[in-house]
Amino acid sequence: MELPKIDFINNPFAKKEKRKKKFYSKLLFYPIIFCLIFILIFSFQVILSEDTFIETFEKINIFNNYGFGLSQDKLLAGETEDRINILLLGMGGEGHPGPYLTDTIILVSLQPSTSKVTMMSIPRDLSIPIPGYGWKKINNANHFGEMEEKDSGPEFAAQVIGDIFDQPIHYYVRADFSGFEKAINELGGIKIYVDNSFTDYQFPTDEFGYQTVSFEQGWQKMDGQTALAFARSRHGTNGENSDFARSKRQQKVLEAIKEKALSFTTFLSYRKITNLYDLYKEHVKTNLQAWEMYKFAKMAKKIESTNINNIVLDNGTTGPLYETNINGAYLLLPKDMSFYQLQQIVKYAFEPSNQVKIQEPIKVEVQNGTKITGLAYQTSLQLKNKGFKVIKIGNADQQNQANTIIYDLTDGQLPDELTKLKELINTNNISRDKDSLTNYTSGIDFLIILGQDQQS
Repeated sequence: MELPKIDFINNPFAKKEKRKKKFYSKLLFYPIIFCLIFILIFSFQVILSEDTFIETFEKINIFNNYGFGLSQDKLLAGETEDRINILLLGMGGEGHPGPYLTDTIILVSLQPSTSKVTMMSIPRDLSIPIPGYGWKKINNANHFGEMEEKDSGPEFAAQVIGDIFDQPIHYYVRADFSGFEKAINELGGIKIYVDNSFTDYQFPTDEFGYQTVSFEQGWQKMDGQTALAFARSRHGTNGENSDFARSKRQQKVLEAIKEKALSFTTFLSYRKITNLYDLYKEHVKTNLQAWEMYKFAKMAKKIESTNINNIVLDNGTTGPLYETNINGAYLLLPKDMSFYQLQQIVKYAFEPSNQVKIQEPIKVEVQNGTKITGLAYQTSLQLKNKGFKVIKIGNADQQNQANTIIYDLTDGQLPDELTKLKELINTNNISRDKDSLTNYTSGIDFLIILGQDQQS
């Protein structure tokens, strides 16, 4: 149904002094953003397949009337490079065990020129090096950032994850489950049609235990807690125990939220919009500005469902990860013992049908030519994170090396990799004099002897 165009300047509800009109317009605008962000956290596909948000923005015309003007010349971060990366984080929040552990981690990439989107779900148990904390599960990154400074968790997580996958993270959005529940409750609940009756006997509690949740087939009105359980259940009976079934249920929840949030009964309720705005401020952290969110939504109108590619990093036969148990902790690690393959998957995410063959990682040996303890080890971690295979680390024959030098043992056959090494090690000292070397591992591509210049 065509939405009527509303002029908030001249309609009887908005004939107040100028300052109050701007205040009310923002109260109307931010709850929409709030609901949109939560939908992004749980299912990006819903937003990409619907025009409702855009139609509402344009027909209500809040942007132009109240100072949210959008210049068509303004570019999103990453738009010039034709790749925009957005990190979506979902956490339990206050009152939950491990409130800042992000159990939902999704790297979304948008290619404006082709209107293609890739969504890569990153498993929370992936073990990675986190600066200052050693090797930890990736879902700790937000937690560590939060411990350093309140509300800095998503920015720190974006930096860590961007470095691991060798991609700049332009935007981040973090939300918690508590806010999701409260938003649904504030909307007065939502109505959902349950396709299959099912029972989940292993639904987690906040006390690290299990509880039983059940749903009957047919229409049900759900409050926030019930809707969240319906969306998160993973061990249901009657065929509701797969990720596919869970994704389908999540989309039902999000469709219901969208319909309720964008209804005019919500727009015309002062209490609802002010409470939703308060929830947004309390439960969502993002570096997206209002005009950027609006422009993303405009881009979404051009995206077809066939152009959305889902990537799963798993530990299957053909997957890039393997599972292990270290000191009683379940972990996932890259099969190639580096992050090179994962970086290649992300790099070529827009060309899944023409998947580039994963090249053999470049083999490097690192020798410490100084008396600085641990220098070779720290350098090896840096190289591994960028996809190099460090065959060996140790001390050089002499520990009085002034400047770092890279020995190219490939006779110039790997110029791109050499350039990358020079940038990482920050040196232009290159040698191909193999005859001067007496102590290195055969079969390697490059030998790095670290000098005193690395301590600065």
